[in-house]
Amino acid sequence: MRIGLISDTHGSARNFRKVLDGPFKNVDLILHGGDILYHGARDPLKEGYDTSGLAKMINDLTVPILIAKGNCDSDVDQLVIDSPIMSPHVLLSIDDRKIMVLHGDSKTDKDLVNLVARFNLTLLVHGHSHIPRIRSSGQRLIVNPGTPTIPNPSSPFKKTVGTFDTADGKVEILDIDSMKVVLEGSL
Repeated sequence: MRIGLISDTHGSARNFRKVLDGPFKNVDLILHGGDILYHGARDPLKEGYDTSGLAKMINDLTVPILIAKGNCDSDVDQLVIDSPIMSPHVLLSIDDRKIMVLHGDSKTDKDLVNLVARFNLTLLVHGHSHIPRIRSSGQRLIVNPGTPTIPNPSSPFKKTVGTFDTADGKVEILDIDSMKVVLEGSL
């Protein structure tokens, strides 16, 4: 199974469309780490900001999407998105691989490692920092796919998302504009 990993879309319908037509073209499932619609009080509106359009795209997906609540997500957002978005964690098992998705705004690196151990996770996906990275924790991975919308100025990478192949355990972080792999890891 090929899974799309995304977080921090922050209302960009244009960039979400680019992701769907590019890195997520043939995924079987999408896992979203939160901060779906609202762009945040510190960030100016970006070109392509269209919360209604993004909500419609999410609702019209033909592949399932599972979403964890981000610190910018609210009850009002749930009114326009059909998939549940208010759970702080999504926990699932696919092909004998346990996966957790959360936003991570209140978690330290140590907290994330502890979650991996506590729940015996194969993969933990989080967002919040807008900085893509893949970290190993034993034979397990902790992945932040970055953001397709508002890159962190301290990151060497710009607009990114990830993919995870459950068959071979490979995780890739891709630049959504160039479609080049910028980070990779495997279980």
